[in-house]
Amino acid sequence: MKITIVVDANPMIAALLGGASRNIFFERRFRFCTTEYTMNEVYKYIPYIAEKSGIEREIIEYALTLLPIQSYPKEFYRDTLEKAEELIGEIDRKDTSILALVLKLQAPLWSEDRDFERIKGIALLKTKDII
Repeated sequence: MKITIVVDANPMIAALLGGASRNIFFERRFRFCTTEYTMNEVYKYIPYIAEKSGIEREIIEYALTLLPIQSYPKEFYRDTLEKAEELIGEIDRKDTSILALVLKLQAPLWSEDRDFERIKGIALLKTKDII
């Protein structure tokens, strides 16, 4: 049985830049999930990734579609949004949706965002924890 892991934007961006997280995404022991909101955040960074890597934007966009990540709409985790807002709203409101998905799936969160270290009751994984 695969281990479900909710993925924040930064591991996806690192994978597109060629970081260690790229290999993790293709390990068969994991099932990766994220929110549509988070995917949209990653898309906003594609011009930066293209510039930094020297790879055409279209190729980066295509590479993102190849990452085996299931994206969930807000309707899926709507019932946990209020709790997520209570936990992280004052720290970083943009992280509410990803935290709501963590609560809904009761799965660990893979993120390098230090804001999540302040949240009690969730399992937080850094890239070094998964390698």
